[in-house]
Amino acid sequence: MFKVTRFHILLNTIVALCITLASYIHVPLNSTEGRLMYFFHLLITQASFAGVLYLLTLNRLVFKIIFSSLFLLLGFIAFWVYTINISISQALIEATLTSKSYIIKDLFSLQLIIVIIVMILVLWFILRQYKSIQPTKGIKLFLPLSLVLITLFFYADYKRTNSFRSKLPYALFYAIGEHFTKDDTKLKQTPKIVDEEKLNNLKIVLVLGESLRADHLSLNGYPRETTPMLSKRNNVISFNNVFTNKGNTALSLPCILTDQSIYSEDKDSLQSIFSVYNALDVPTFWIGNQLLETSYKSIVETNESVEIIDKLKSYWNINKKQDLQLLPSFKDKIRTNSKGLFTLHMIGSHWWYEDKYTENFRKFKPIIEGKYIPSLEKQEIINSYDNTILYLDNFLNEVISTLEKDSAPTVMIYISDHGESLGENGRWLHSHSEGLTKPGMIVWYSEKFKTRFPNKTSSLIKNKNKELSTDIIFHSLIDLSQTKTLDFDLSKSIFFNGYELKKENPEQ
Repeated sequence: MFKVTRFHILLNTIVALCITLASYIHVPLNSTEGRLMYFFHLLITQASFAGVLYLLTLNRLVFKIIFSSLFLLLGFIAFWVYTINISISQALIEATLTSKSYIIKDLFSLQLIIVIIVMILVLWFILRQYKSIQPTKGIKLFLPLSLVLITLFFYADYKRTNSFRSKLPYALFYAIGEHFTKDDTKLKQTPKIVDEEKLNNLKIVLVLGESLRADHLSLNGYPRETTPMLSKRNNVISFNNVFTNKGNTALSLPCILTDQSIYSEDKDSLQSIFSVYNALDVPTFWIGNQLLETSYKSIVETNESVEIIDKLKSYWNINKKQDLQLLPSFKDKIRTNSKGLFTLHMIGSHWWYEDKYTENFRKFKPIIEGKYIPSLEKQEIINSYDNTILYLDNFLNEVISTLEKDSAPTVMIYISDHGESLGENGRWLHSHSEGLTKPGMIVWYSEKFKTRFPNKTSSLIKNKNKELSTDIIFHSLIDLSQTKTLDFDLSKSIFFNGYELKKENPEQ
């Protein structure tokens, strides 16, 4: 029994160092308390997996085949997590399964080959040690203990809102499961609409923000100057009273991008705004800095073109690409298309704030230096959060600068998926609070748009202080399309304020 115990301690130590630790090594921590808490998190992850490893050891053939395969596969993945901090997600599984041979070839390097050789030698050492033990020795003690440890994972993951399943080795299994999980969202097929006025050369830019709360915009009266560039611009309208009851991206985006209301749980036969525009012969483009989640992936894929600029990292990763890197592709598509609906999906103000903006926007100090929230000062967190809004201000200013040079009438609609909790009642990030339910929303329109749509422009200004929900985006975009064929709720359009329904001038 001593030999069996010693073997399992050795086995779990090796697995922890070669695989599990990779998910923790990049976490920024600046306090002893934070390091201790993440160390305990690591211990729980590995301890629960120890239960799985024990079950594998009970049969020699199973251990040799299943464990050997898993160890090499997980070790290969851990190498990329250690070196470039990739995200183990369904998007990674999809990218792997659809990669061309030349892409896979580029992944290999001398460093990786050395790691693979080392992993094979370590595996040989483990198998050699395994031969010297009697796997079922002490089973009456170790089997119940292993089952308790496996149960520990599910309990801890539930209590910590899925934070354990995002770590190796579990992340791989959940990513595979998510990849093969069928999206149950049913989308209406919008038939071609041929009896409509053409949109001519109207260009609409929909910017989907992340975790921006309206009351932290100086455009809305926030005492800090968080939107200095937008504040100096003409034709910028900030809507300060928009509401959502959806506290995360997976729940909020389907309601923004389709005719599903935030007050309805019905997911049958939703209509994608992109399919509507495609039916009107208007090209649609999606350029995103977030991996597509199952709840809205099929909606996004109704765009004619979908581009994700950082396919290997989710919003939880450190050193993810920043939002300004969305702009080169955006500018190219704006330049080469005479009309269209162009959607930019930002990483925005998602936690961890400090890698969501560059050094030149680090205006409010002191900032956070670690990821463990209980060890941070409230004002540090708010300072870093407000710095992300300064970066957003610059980002939107760049988008507007691009649009105002265009010869076409243009309009930009920015809306955040939800807000963010910033310490209200001790809650942070996506915890429920007043700040979470009031996302920021900003609209800018060009002078050419104002000339072509004077009624809609006037309505924008009149509607900015109204109590609205995020349902308005779908109906507002349908209103902009000028369609007379499709049913939509005109009263939910930000471009309508009860004015007389007379024809705008489509030729200007």
